[in-house]
Amino acid sequence: MKRVEDLRFLKGAGVFVDDLVLQRMLNLVFVRSPYAHAKILSIDSAEALKKAVAVIDGRTVAAKTAPLYTLIKNTSYYGMAVDKVRFYGEPVALVLAESIGDALDAAEKVSVEYAPLPPVVDPEQAGDSPILVHEGLSTNTAVNKRFKFGDVEKAFDEADEIVSEKFYFERYAAAPLETCGVIAVPEKDGSLTVYDNQQTPLLFRKIIAQSLGIRPEKIRFIERDVGGGFGVKIMVYPYVFLVCYAALSLGRPVKWVETRTEHLAALAHNSNRVVSAEMSVKRNGRITAYRTHFIEDVGAYARLPDPGGVIRSMMTYLGCYDIRSVEVELKVVFTNKCPTGPVRGYGCQQAYFVLERMMDIVARRLGLSPLDVRLVNMVDKSQQPYRTVFGSLYDGGDYKKVLEKAWALSEAEKYISKPNIGVGIACVVEPAATNLARNRLLFPELETSGSGEGAVVRLEESGSIVVYAASIPQGQGHETVLTQVVCESLGVRAEQVRVIFGDSETIYPSPYGGTWASRFSVMTVAAVKKACESLREKILAVASELLESSPKDLEIRDGMVYVRGAEASVSLERLAAKAYRDSLKTRNSHKSLQAECFYDFPTFNSGNPGEFNMSATYGNSAHVAVVYVDPETFQPSVLRYTAVHDCGKILNKQIVEGQILGGVLQGLGAALYEKIEYDENGHQLNSSFADYLLPTAVECPEILVGHLETPSLFSELGSKGMAEGPAMSVAAAVANAVEDAVKIRVNRSHLTPSMLWKLFKENKK
Repeated sequence: MKRVEDLRFLKGAGVFVDDLVLQRMLNLVFVRSPYAHAKILSIDSAEALKKAVAVIDGRTVAAKTAPLYTLIKNTSYYGMAVDKVRFYGEPVALVLAESIGDALDAAEKVSVEYAPLPPVVDPEQAGDSPILVHEGLSTNTAVNKRFKFGDVEKAFDEADEIVSEKFYFERYAAAPLETCGVIAVPEKDGSLTVYDNQQTPLLFRKIIAQSLGIRPEKIRFIERDVGGGFGVKIMVYPYVFLVCYAALSLGRPVKWVETRTEHLAALAHNSNRVVSAEMSVKRNGRITAYRTHFIEDVGAYARLPDPGGVIRSMMTYLGCYDIRSVEVELKVVFTNKCPTGPVRGYGCQQAYFVLERMMDIVARRLGLSPLDVRLVNMVDKSQQPYRTVFGSLYDGGDYKKVLEKAWALSEAEKYISKPNIGVGIACVVEPAATNLARNRLLFPELETSGSGEGAVVRLEESGSIVVYAASIPQGQGHETVLTQVVCESLGVRAEQVRVIFGDSETIYPSPYGGTWASRFSVMTVAAVKKACESLREKILAVASELLESSPKDLEIRDGMVYVRGAEASVSLERLAAKAYRDSLKTRNSHKSLQAECFYDFPTFNSGNPGEFNMSATYGNSAHVAVVYVDPETFQPSVLRYTAVHDCGKILNKQIVEGQILGGVLQGLGAALYEKIEYDENGHQLNSSFADYLLPTAVECPEILVGHLETPSLFSELGSKGMAEGPAMSVAAAVANAVEDAVKIRVNRSHLTPSMLWKLFKENKK
């Protein structure tokens, strides 16, 4: 099926947050800190109030609300600075005016006096630093955990070789086409209607409501069109809370739309991580143990779902490989940098960069090919379903076949041993649809588990089908895929289906609903399919009375119910009219022509670390990068890139391939173009597209895409999530290729000509 949602976008008929204008609406602008770490001595808003309706500081917010809930105790967070700023760009005041021009002018008139403090910037030094980001803690280490499975010491004692390296995974931003935006409208009964562009409005509604001091049902979220998210619009959105507070305080609608500079500097970054890794190996390349120690820099605050990226790493920490002795020690540290949050891949790209780099380092140490080392360690298809030492239950896949297909498609053999050209491989397993029991890895006291999702499907009097879904599409083609599911389940035409997203008043009350953790093709699709099955039974029950035939002898095709082998039929439109307007004729069967389903995944469970399945499905992929490195400038150029994915049953091939192409290019951006830069004072050096570089079509190499379909052993349609996997592999594949080309050790995820030149010069000494 072709995408059904695209026509209105092509016509310019999409409706985004910044398109909305309401009567009596105030415009909000934030005054932000120019310091990474400083005490706020005073805020003078007298001059600003000559143009502004109101100026609200952090002390006022803290006095009238409760802190936003976080998993790290004793770190009160109000979405803005209260007495002290903790990162460059942190809001210190809200300025509200009748027009955006007046708000901007007034914001420049707010006078803030700061007393600068020395910042904490280096995550490796943060844990032992006497400078505290949060005075409520005795250290900047927020979490310190160690996990051990199998006999790690014995494996290292008996190893033929021990391979070790230290790696640095760099920060980058999601940078969706549409920045964030919020409009909060106070209603006469004390409730709020919020128009914004969150991916998960229901996931954190209760937290926002509790901080505001109102009931969760008092906040109605309406998500219109969302111009991209890539995960960054999942987290507890501090700006939703602050805009809602301003609207309630002033009794008027309030609008805020993020600038690009605000987005790059102060919303959320993909986390940076420092990892020391060791592998014990046998001469044939078999890995007997894997030991890592890593430090995760979450910036100034751990906003929900953080430190979830650390936990998500563990869900598939060993990727495609059968390694049973594992030790992981981790620290989550605070620094005076922008807080981190989900960005496509969330925690997995950091883990895979290290794992896949180590596979190549092992191969070179042993004189083996990177391909053979991976094949000898891969989980075999005969082992599926496969339980990892962390408890994740892989739901089917032929990892070796995927890698072999990617290798063949890439024609890598043509490039091996050519001067200044390298070939790099990276293989991943992608977790999709999170079991929130996973959070007990770091926080055993938590009681949440699963992440069920509901859907409502109804036959209208017109004969059309309306679907109410909790997912929030941002370009992924959700409307198309759900239309397919309805057409296949209920025998109707695409033009008879209408899909409603993003209104918390109409959808099934799914607190975990939304678009996060690649759950749509696993959870949303299953809920809609099962609701359709229930509705189908109701339709056939009514039709059996109208057609005087048994339901088992009926079928639905093209919007009509037919008696098999006979000419008798009734349209869904006439059937609905009879049921709704002539119910005495159908009262034996008619209860309603609406059905709902709340779906939770069958393999979700709870328990101790190593026991619970942390995700619903596990797709896998293999990427092969061919990279040329200029011997004079050290500029790396990707000549061709191959990506073969197995996402189970493919629901829509066109959409899947679009996700792969987009994910690969986003991964290439992080590897070669995009990096958040800070100086020693914690000042961000690149907060516009003039100096934060995004790859464009010009930089896009030839990308070859291949597929394997191994249906999930457990999901409703055999499908697996796949939208994040294409980005998880890229940094590792490119770094492996660059190392192969220049023959020097590469230990950073972001590669620049100057960095490679320095490594080359140091290596020659």
